[in-house]
Amino acid sequence: MKLAIKPSFLASALLQELPVRRGVLKMLEVAGKLSVGELLNHQGVHLEKLKDLTAPDGSPLYSLRATRSARAIASVDGDTLTLRYVESDHGKAYH
Repeated sequence: MKLAIKPSFLASALLQELPVRRGVLKMLEVAGKLSVGELLNHQGVHLEKLKDLTAPDGSPLYSLRATRSARAIASVDGDTLTLRYVESDHGKAYH
């Protein structure tokens, strides 16, 4: 899978506390090695399609687990995972 990183993802990731930044790095290492199908079944990253959120272009959004509470929000286009932003509180990530 190819990873695309939006500037908003990089900016939000760099603003996080060190444990979240480490989790993001680990998540990126795993996501770069697996396909979308494998990520959907991965117990650690747990790629999950979000039911109530879409990207500005109307495409579905997905969450990926960076830490127990932190989530990355991304979109998928073919074999490209586009990372959009990181939120340290998974409840806030979905709003």
